[in-house]
Amino acid sequence: MMTTKYQAFEVQQEISMDDDLDLHLRQLVGEAQGYPAKSVERRKALNRLITKIQQSKKLKRFTQWQNLRDFEDIYHEAEAKTYLDICNNIDNYHPEHKVMAWVNQIFKWRFQDILRIYRNQPRILSLDELDSCNSDLDKSTSKELSRVEKELKDKLVSESENELELSATRVFVKNDPKGILQNTYIGEDTNANLQKIILMRLDNDKWEDISQKLGHPIARLSELYQRNIKKRKIIDYFRRYLQ
Repeated sequence: MMTTKYQAFEVQQEISMDDDLDLHLRQLVGEAQGYPAKSVERRKALNRLITKIQQSKKLKRFTQWQNLRDFEDIYHEAEAKTYLDICNNIDNYHPEHKVMAWVNQIFKWRFQDILRIYRNQPRILSLDELDSCNSDLDKSTSKELSRVEKELKDKLVSESENELELSATRVFVKNDPKGILQNTYIGEDTNANLQKIILMRLDNDKWEDISQKLGHPIARLSELYQRNIKKRKIIDYFRRYLQ
């Protein structure tokens, strides 16, 4: 009987904490909505909102998909796009829904979008797998490549290339002859640059570890990586020195 009462108390306490979180999030949403679009004040309010959402640990986990080999990349890409959608569409939030219910609905849509892209891609060897596998690896074990890394791979590294050629890519990124990769960074933090992110990804570092090492949220690091790795300037830079 005592156990049942204690369990009921825990449930009630959790509901109370959820209510407190929702109240705080509603206040942050209302604050952001109160400022003009694209204003500095709105951007700061949105940053506080996103930070609170991240700290809440209430984002959907999509446990049914966690066995996918690319789950981590899919999850974090969808998470980054969700935060962008929230910032761009904050005025579309209506108070009849809890804030996290609204956030998780957007997150579900973005996750499904990214998942669909990954599942429709041809199965080819990824940069990560090339770094750890022999050239005679059975292609049936190759994993689907992320959209951004697939584009980089298509331009720079073919399936027939061996470990030596991949090592040349790593050496090129590390040397960065023109300093383009080192000079592409977040805000004023020159330490959080594209060169370091690419090298960490080539070394199989997880996004959580990269975030911890460079001191920026995964969403911001992922945005820097995805936005720049697709630019013609970066692609041409790789091709000029590696071909």
